[in-house]
Amino acid sequence: MSEQQPEIKIKFVKKKGGHAAAHGGAWKVAYADLVTAMMAFFLLMWLLNSANSNTKTGLSKYFAEGPDFFKTPEGMAILNAHSQGILEGGRGMKPVPDIGDSDAVTAQDNAAEKERQVMENTAENIQHAFNSDQLLQTFKDQISMDFTEEGLRIQIQDKAAQVLFDSGSAHLKPYTLSILKEIAQELGKLPNHILIGGHTDNVQYPSQAYTNWELSSERANAARRVLQSSGLQPDQVRRVTGYADSVPLEGKTPSDPQNRRISIIVLSSATEKAEIERQKPKPLKKKPKAPATDNG
Repeated sequence: MSEQQPEIKIKFVKKKGGHAAAHGGAWKVAYADLVTAMMAFFLLMWLLNSANSNTKTGLSKYFAEGPDFFKTPEGMAILNAHSQGILEGGRGMKPVPDIGDSDAVTAQDNAAEKERQVMENTAENIQHAFNSDQLLQTFKDQISMDFTEEGLRIQIQDKAAQVLFDSGSAHLKPYTLSILKEIAQELGKLPNHILIGGHTDNVQYPSQAYTNWELSSERANAARRVLQSSGLQPDQVRRVTGYADSVPLEGKTPSDPQNRRISIIVLSSATEKAEIERQKPKPLKKKPKAPATDNG
């Protein structure tokens, strides 16, 4: 009698399809990709429609000649023309230095730091001179030195008992001459250019023929003559300005006597370079001509 074989049961599993399969997540990913692509496409169309022919030329040559096109004179001209952005009212983007120019950027930073250190040493030398000289010690509290965005600023202020000029005139006191001569000897060692400014308080003259504008300008020029004859290089003075009472000392009211002062600014190389760029002529924007009207 043969041995009985075990019964083999086969189970059939029916996979669900139709409506239930539509609830998977794959279609959502595909739909999101489609929406993103359409948004990018319409954004591209809008930007191209907003760009002028010069911009379109730059884009065309970029794809035809490669990224190096914008290093050519023609490409640089297109970039400079759109430094404010391709849309009206835009502020543009700051130029990103090329990776290959990193050494140049580092060199500029090192030069600026070295220049700052030289100016700080100059300020320390001036301070040391006023601390060590018996005559100048009396006036050391009338001199302030700090750094601004322009460079090293030296200010010589009036004091109630020790004014820099005769009242209402540009005639220097004898001790003011000594102060300016000491400063000139240190500043003349620098290659940087100098700005000289004259300042007054807001006390007005009875006559309108001579005002604080004339007085501050004449005092600034009187200081310039002493500085140039006492150590400054012949072409070191870049500008002499009379400010009247328009720039009072920080924290002081316009009527405060301490506003009567002479300011001397040693320009940093970066500030001077930026000023030269600002002085370059810029072409006027031509207004589009109005369309001719037919009066007939």
